[in-house]
Amino acid sequence: MNKMFSFPSRIADTDYLPSIQFPDKLYHNMARIGTGNQGKLILDRFIVFEGIDGAGTTTQIRLLAERCAQEGIPVHTTGEPTENCIGKTIRRILKGEHRVHPSTMPFLFAADRNEHLYGEDGILSWIEKGFWVLCDRYIFSSLAYQTIENDYPLVRELNDRFPLPRILFYLEVPPETGIDRIQTRETKEIYEVLSFQRKVHQQYRKVLSVYKNSGMEIKIFDGTAPMESIHEEMWNFLKKFRY
Repeated sequence: MNKMFSFPSRIADTDYLPSIQFPDKLYHNMARIGTGNQGKLILDRFIVFEGIDGAGTTTQIRLLAERCAQEGIPVHTTGEPTENCIGKTIRRILKGEHRVHPSTMPFLFAADRNEHLYGEDGILSWIEKGFWVLCDRYIFSSLAYQTIENDYPLVRELNDRFPLPRILFYLEVPPETGIDRIQTRETKEIYEVLSFQRKVHQQYRKVLSVYKNSGMEIKIFDGTAPMESIHEEMWNFLKKFRY
């Protein structure tokens, strides 16, 4: 029999329900969701990885996906910006191929995220099929990156309708280390500048503080540690959710 993770029926102040009906049919038949103490939904079997550029989120998602496969745990990996038409437009902007006003970016990311969640082959569809979803960046990236050049309330409002992940893994890395790690990348993006990354790093601290009591499981890792040891720490953290 496949080994699966399982969450307790109640953690902190968050209630988990087998099914909640919403006017939007795209929400219906979700595996298990709950209402957090900030009035937001929490989506079960959904793990998000966050950090500044060069933090190592992509590497840790790969290692965890490989470990899950070895253990017979169904898993789907994804990330933002996505590979759909909206995400591809964002990627071209990030590469400097197109220029847009800074206030346009939060709307583009929110549109991409909406399709990523609810669209065909989206996050909800994988969770409904019994998969765990490992996502490289989510609303927390918007709140850390887009708020450098836009008002925080605007970015927060655009993302308030999206459910929170059950688990948030944050890789803590000094901006100088992150920039040093990405120097070998063939293509640089517009946000990959030390002065900007320092601001993003500070914003992440604010974001983590805001969601501290949201009902999510938030785990912060030392992103400067060897990648294998970080992975083992993540895996050991997830063991408490297994049967």
